[in-house]
Amino acid sequence: MRPWFLVECGRHVRWLRHAFVDCDMEEESKLALAALVVSLVALVTTISQVLSQLFATADGYRRCQPSIIGGWGRLTRRKFRWSDLRFETIYTTPRFALMPYTGNTITYERNMSVGSMLKTTTQEYNPLDGTPAMIEKTYATLGHQASGLNVFKGFNEMASWVRFIDALHSNALETRMLTNSTKRGAIKPEQDWKGYTIPVVTPQKHSWDFVPPDVIRPLAVATLQDIAVFSRRLGMRWKTFEPSEGALRAEGNGHTLDSTTVRSVGVVVQFTMRDPLFDPLLYPNGLEELYIPSAPADKMGFGIVPGDPRLFVPDHVIGTPADCLARTLEIDVQAGETLKDLMNENGWTPGFSDIIGLAAPMIRLPGSEIIKVPRPAVYEAGLTYQQEGIVVFHNRLRDLIEERDRRERRVSEQARWVLQQLEELSMYGEQWFYEKACKGNRTPIGFLDDLHARHDMTTEYFISLHDRFYPEKANDQIFRYTDLMYSHITHAVDYFFVARELLDAGKGRNHYGQKVQAWTTEGAHVYFDKIPRIIETMQHRGFDDPPIVEEAWFTMMLRAFLWHRTHLMVGGNTVPSQHWGSRSPVYIG
Repeated sequence: MRPWFLVECGRHVRWLRHAFVDCDMEEESKLALAALVVSLVALVTTISQVLSQLFATADGYRRCQPSIIGGWGRLTRRKFRWSDLRFETIYTTPRFALMPYTGNTITYERNMSVGSMLKTTTQEYNPLDGTPAMIEKTYATLGHQASGLNVFKGFNEMASWVRFIDALHSNALETRMLTNSTKRGAIKPEQDWKGYTIPVVTPQKHSWDFVPPDVIRPLAVATLQDIAVFSRRLGMRWKTFEPSEGALRAEGNGHTLDSTTVRSVGVVVQFTMRDPLFDPLLYPNGLEELYIPSAPADKMGFGIVPGDPRLFVPDHVIGTPADCLARTLEIDVQAGETLKDLMNENGWTPGFSDIIGLAAPMIRLPGSEIIKVPRPAVYEAGLTYQQEGIVVFHNRLRDLIEERDRRERRVSEQARWVLQQLEELSMYGEQWFYEKACKGNRTPIGFLDDLHARHDMTTEYFISLHDRFYPEKANDQIFRYTDLMYSHITHAVDYFFVARELLDAGKGRNHYGQKVQAWTTEGAHVYFDKIPRIIETMQHRGFDDPPIVEEAWFTMMLRAFLWHRTHLMVGGNTVPSQHWGSRSPVYIG
């Protein structure tokens, strides 16, 4: 038996040995835990770096965010391409166009062949009409104005086409303010907006893979024709329009549009709009910049007079003096030579300018106070536009009918009807007679509606003539409105020379109180004197019925007077006519 103290010593030694072993294990556990944490941190860091590098492969993603393209940024997506082990940025921008207004989104379905499959695609066209639903659907910022939110913070950093959408919405809103039916209540598009064309946008998806390096923001797109129309409707005037040189510049009504040429893209325009919090009620002059929103009015901005299709009148290009001369030569060679002499002497095109009111349909929309249209030619004034023409025509027609009544000679009912219209219209005073009394888009709606209705009556008269003299047999006479119009222009172009000769010879006639240049009033007399020659020219054109020609000429002149009093042509550089219908793309930055 060992002594007790040896036993105790052995016990303490074993206890110390176990204690040291336990301490070693605890230290090892702590070290292992620390190593595990470090490893996890490294793993997370590595994964985040890998993911960061992977997401960074989505080139252009940060440039397609709401801070750059507004609400359209919410449509931006990343698409993973397994073949390249990277992300592709898919973003959406609008394509601008012009379409007839229906009051709703227009949807088109198109069938496309994809291999052996037939795929149906749907395309939506959302009108920029200023309604709350479309403001929201096109991601415009106008809907936030009433709330007072500072939605325009960083407005200048956004793509300019975001502001372009806002401006077009605002323009439509102002247009609706001058529409009588809107003031009375709900809009009925099929009635009140017949003939109204409106800017629309359709969303288009793109891949940033195809964006050139010089482009720093997503681009929207429109056609060259539509850009020209949009700019004019927004109240801008073209200062430079040379798309072949990449030079486009327009300004006016607080807006500017300027272009640059981007390599591998083409013409890119930047749009700057007036104060986005602009209130048309506080600034009524903005309403004066509104133009009739229809295709015929848009054509006039390209130097094209739209023809009335109901009377089978073609369009006429008159944007430049050379265009006017070429068209006159086509009508009559001698008239063309006369106009050429007049243009060389004064640079005017009197007589020929009547073609605007004679050929164009009623462009003003029913129930609307908007009467402005672009002036299609450098010189638009003519005796169908000026006060002297109306006053002299009215008095000469009255004198003619009174003289025939005294002699008990026949006077057609249509001629009496024309005189009756002039007598009733004279009750409007200066508003009817004097072209300078026009109040633009502030002209009383009752006056405009009255003239509009009378113009429609003249159109119905000529339609009835077409139907009445429709050829049923080979030798039947054919009445064409265009023949009468061209016959008038043939003999109208020389009225300046004839009037001047009469005045120089002391043979000037009654001015009926007109305190204007004598040759304009005498020129209106010359118009009336030309009736026998117009009848003769119509005979050469194949229609030999002098009484019908005479009453039709009276009606045609009334029709031109009515047209000019229901439209106000506004000057500004016209766009060359060859660009009407141009589908060349113009990008909006």
